[in-house]
Amino acid sequence: MLNHFYKKTCQGAVLAAVLCSGFAHADVSISEGWLRAVPPVSPTMAGYLTVTNNGASSVKIMGASSEVAGHTMLHSMKTLEDGTRKMGHLHHIMLESGESFSLSPGGDHLMLMKLQRVPQPGESVTVCLMPAEGDAICADLPVLRERPSAF
Repeated sequence: MLNHFYKKTCQGAVLAAVLCSGFAHADVSISEGWLRAVPPVSPTMAGYLTVTNNGASSVKIMGASSEVAGHTMLHSMKTLEDGTRKMGHLHHIMLESGESFSLSPGGDHLMLMKLQRVPQPGESVTVCLMPAEGDAICADLPVLRERPSAF
């Protein structure tokens, strides 16, 4: 019980430090972001976005976080030889200068797991990408039932 308290306290302190350190990385931007709405009892939800490196040097994204999830991961989606699809942990995203990377339905994506509460359609949720160096790259992503037609 005490160990659980310390773990949650430390997670909260880390997230607070990330959020207070700034909502943008000078050379990286997030666009076309959204979270897929899920039933109110779901323990997980998927997120999608495009991250772009506008800077002169490469950026390595090591992970993600969100205030509503106990755990947030970058996930890969692979199609196996037999045609089945398999999700797995995407350990990092490497962006060279001028490159973009999309996390999209049916492909690589964010997984928000151990939801502390289930955000409803119409809400926005802050999601942060964690670069190997520098400040977190954060954006408020709307919760939507389906992919926006503008993307």
